[in-house]
Amino acid sequence: MFLSAWFRNLRWMLLFEPLGYKIRKGQAFTALLLSYPANLIVPQSSFFVRASYLKRMCGVPFSGCLGTIVAEKFMDGLVVFGLFFLLMFSNTQYQPSFSNKYSIPIFFVVLVIISVVIFFFLTRSGKVFLHRNTILEFVHHQWLNFKEGLLTTKAVKNKMLLVFYSLFIWLPYFGIFYFLLKGSVSSLCVDFQLPIKLAVMANIGWIFPTQGGVGSFHFFVSSVMTIHGFENLQAVFFSFLSHSFIVCNDIFWGLVVMLYNRKTVINLISFKIAG
Repeated sequence: MFLSAWFRNLRWMLLFEPLGYKIRKGQAFTALLLSYPANLIVPQSSFFVRASYLKRMCGVPFSGCLGTIVAEKFMDGLVVFGLFFLLMFSNTQYQPSFSNKYSIPIFFVVLVIISVVIFFFLTRSGKVFLHRNTILEFVHHQWLNFKEGLLTTKAVKNKMLLVFYSLFIWLPYFGIFYFLLKGSVSSLCVDFQLPIKLAVMANIGWIFPTQGGVGSFHFFVSSVMTIHGFENLQAVFFSFLSHSFIVCNDIFWGLVVMLYNRKTVINLISFKIAG
């Protein structure tokens, strides 16, 4: 988990280079680790925690930083949904069971993707007419910063390194599911596709607006286990084991960072409350 987070931090640093802001790796890594336990309290709040921390510590515009985070999520989405369609629909025998179990969640995820694509198509192709209104000018300014951060992937000089980091974010994550399977419910040889399928579906489970993916994570992971022939009790147990392992890691590293940077965190919380 730590290794995966570190590669994610290195990739995030690459996205800041075109923006021209000087950010130390430790500052970005602190923001990243602080954001993980935040999702356990408020769903999908990690975006705002990371952006708020760097705005406070480095002076990076909130909307611009938020744009880089969204760009990161788009890259992760390409990996997750690329593997999703490659693995989940490559086996014709697997499709009927999968479609019956995931028809509603798939519809929800596809609807979100289509909505995002339409939104960016309209905002990039249409003309925005702004009146001399303070609120509209503020929104327009924030949108420009956000767009600049979002499009940093095009301006990154070393795109091969960006791809390298994106791949190595996921390799340790696949390894987590492999070794958890070997250490709990499967003493036999584990097919390499199963850990990948579990990791992919678990990440889709994190997308849903629940605290730390509670419920959606367990549903997806246990359903994949059941389809692959595991007993229902084994499937449910493994979903709780893998989720608990990831959540405990998030809490642990979050607490370590908070204790190590307790003065900064306290000042940040005080600043937010005063604001």
